[in-house]
Amino acid sequence: MSSTDSSAARELPLLLGAGRGTPESLMLLGAPDADGVVHVRTWTADDWGAPPRTSAERAETLLKWLEVQEHAGRTMNQSPYTVRLWLRGEGGAPR
Repeated sequence: MSSTDSSAARELPLLLGAGRGTPESLMLLGAPDADGVVHVRTWTADDWGAPPRTSAERAETLLKWLEVQEHAGRTMNQSPYTVRLWLRGEGGAPR
């Protein structure tokens, strides 16, 4: 297995539907590290071909934000349960 394959297996792809004034987004969520930090790469429908916006987020903060987005009506390609397990470090590799 190449290093690219192993890093891809450690990211959860999350397609977040458009919301009020926000475009559809693709987020690749890294597995949380020992300190609960998640590395995130994000692209938006405004420019899918652009380099990703990268950030490091606290897993619990990101989970709360995603729950707010869902309650606001944004769709996700992953179940809230899957996202919750992933961000708590309890989820396996995405399917």
